[in-house]
Amino acid sequence: MSADNREHSLLSELAQVKATWQEKLAFFEKELVVADSAEQRFGLPKKIEQCRQEITRITKEIESLKKEQQQKTLDILDALSRKVNNIPIVDRQIENFGTTPKIEPVVAPNWQEFMRLFIFKLSQKNNQSKYFGLVTADDVILMLLTANRPPKEARALSIFAMQCLVAEPNLKEETVNLIIDKAIDNFNEFDGFDKLNTLMDEAFFSVMQSRFKQLLSARLLQQYVQNRDIHRNKIGCIFSSIVITKGSILNAENATQILIPLLEKFTILYSVEERIDAGLNLVEVFYRSQVQNSFTKIDFLPQPILRKVIKVLLAAVQQETADNYAVSTIAIWVLLWVTSAITCHSYTTYSFTDEELDILRQVVINEKHDAYARSWSALILSVCTPEKTIFAQADWIYEWVLVADGVKPHRKLPKPSYPNCPQDIKVIKRLISSHIPSITKRRTAIALGRLGCFIPEMIDPLLQIFQDDLYTREDRDEALVYLVFIGNYKVISAFKNGLNNPQDNVDKYDLPEHCFLGLIGIGNVDALKQKNNSHIHENKFIAARGHLIHKLKAKDSSGRWAYYFVYVRPALEQKFTKALDSTQSIDIENYGKVIGSCYGEEPNDEVKAFLKEKYGFDV
Repeated sequence: MSADNREHSLLSELAQVKATWQEKLAFFEKELVVADSAEQRFGLPKKIEQCRQEITRITKEIESLKKEQQQKTLDILDALSRKVNNIPIVDRQIENFGTTPKIEPVVAPNWQEFMRLFIFKLSQKNNQSKYFGLVTADDVILMLLTANRPPKEARALSIFAMQCLVAEPNLKEETVNLIIDKAIDNFNEFDGFDKLNTLMDEAFFSVMQSRFKQLLSARLLQQYVQNRDIHRNKIGCIFSSIVITKGSILNAENATQILIPLLEKFTILYSVEERIDAGLNLVEVFYRSQVQNSFTKIDFLPQPILRKVIKVLLAAVQQETADNYAVSTIAIWVLLWVTSAITCHSYTTYSFTDEELDILRQVVINEKHDAYARSWSALILSVCTPEKTIFAQADWIYEWVLVADGVKPHRKLPKPSYPNCPQDIKVIKRLISSHIPSITKRRTAIALGRLGCFIPEMIDPLLQIFQDDLYTREDRDEALVYLVFIGNYKVISAFKNGLNNPQDNVDKYDLPEHCFLGLIGIGNVDALKQKNNSHIHENKFIAARGHLIHKLKAKDSSGRWAYYFVYVRPALEQKFTKALDSTQSIDIENYGKVIGSCYGEEPNDEVKAFLKEKYGFDV
């Protein structure tokens, strides 16, 4: 038994002894009133006095013990105060996130160990010690989370508090909600991705496995409604990654079974939180379907189901909830994945009427709407056109590679064909000029570029994408293309600065090389003077795009079996795979470039050695 529990046991024993003497005193006093013999009238007062003396003695002893315990508690509070006000923060590297090192602040391990044990001990239901009589686990959490702290310290402590919940301490519900709310307040740009990258991600995931999972799920939905913009989006991402159970991948056969129950919950018959829950599940369904299929379009849904999905989502877009548009925002998020608007290809699987598109235009210009919903609507508008988006019209960067290698002159580069979408361009231009978070301006700039609008307001958002290693190669390439078409002095200056920066061996995108190709695309005289005939730029281009190299066995025009390695343009990849599945003959050169081939049904040693030497490919 610990010393503090022994002291509590002694206090309990003394209290029982005191109660016994008090009972005796009451009995003797009652007997004295009715006593009729001399012996009783003489003996009872002595017994009463003895009882009073014992009660006084025991009371003093109890008070002395309590003072000792209170002093110990004050000592603990003093030590706790020092711990709370002197928190050691260290940096932890985030694994597998981008190509350059990313860090997050966490509290030092020794501090964590002491505080976690202390909080857990305070929260134990069977710990009856008065040693902790003046402080509870809830008090400690409040001391940690309610103080005004610097951002790094606040985030580190919010992660620590979430980790404490994993041990399932005995805390009040309002304390648990405070911990969750503070964690949400301290989300950063690295949280809420598909993988558990940060300690914050891991803490939320672990709490979801504890007895607090229902409380956490409900609180996330409540906070999704109450927040907006970046915080709302992060909450939605966290909810999707840790709360939603991953089921079957969506396909034509199971579409009705998966989608209809969720769509039915998108009506006003259900609470806002229930609609948000259904919407986040729909986001996850459509997102995972594309991720599992290399972000190809969702073009397999039966038309009646697809029409129902679009109609229900657009109806939800028009629902207002206390002017915070939470339901509308989640509906647009789902629509973003339904239309594959996160990619750069035109969406023609469903033909939107102008009235339906006007619903999205109204979202774009409505400043009361969530900024994410507005930028997502801009992206959806940018692909819902029968004409090809600018980026999908040619393999622009490869064309600049050919100029850089002297294969073709700059004047022979293809020219963009501008989609006829004046209404969409008008509202999206209005959005990029408004005060919205930078990440949403980046999407807005991409939307304008797809529609062939190139204005100075797009430069900074596009440069942020182009220079940020957290974006995919395709995202950075698309931003580069639109920067080239803007092509003013600011863009040229940024490319020249990037060209002169030292090569970052960690960033496989090779930013200096792409800056050079951007200058070639613009037609910069100094860059054109550096072109050569060695095919070095083409080799580097293809080497960096191994994921676009297709291997296939086919018969050539003479009927002989041959093995081909083909670089396929991203915009034509889906058409290429469909063409391969057909029974018709195809011309491979219509989809890309054969970078290696040999006769036979397997690649021979010669072609393997060639691909290794030229592109670094291991076959």
